[in-house]
Amino acid sequence: MRIRNAAIAGVTALAVAFGGTTVASAADNVEQGNHTVPVKDHGPSKTAPDGEADTTPEDYKPSLSSKIGQQLEGDKAANGVAIFGSSKDFSGQPAWAKIFYGATIFAGLGTLLGSIIGPVYNFFVHGPSL
Repeated sequence: MRIRNAAIAGVTALAVAFGGTTVASAADNVEQGNHTVPVKDHGPSKTAPDGEADTTPEDYKPSLSSKIGQQLEGDKAANGVAIFGSSKDFSGQPAWAKIFYGATIFAGLGTLLGSIIGPVYNFFVHGPSL
């Protein structure tokens, strides 16, 4: 009974989390039936792309996540084949990709150890079930 309730709660949470997700599109004009609605520019972004003049407002202070993203080279793309392929090449890969690779290995080892330690612990605590 508890497992069923937990499963229903989990599925409901996923439905609520992803059910309202919409995709944004960039367009100069949006057509709504017989009307064309112009899309307004809301001013410069807080960070400028590479090679462009910095249009950062003077009172802007980057958030902690922005600072972490800059430290981990969040604007650089990673090559999945170089990281997860048969021959590993971490040179030229951004720091965030290296951290995710390490976290994947750590999680895999935790899963493997948990699948071994859990039954052994259960055997010693509760005895043989057969």
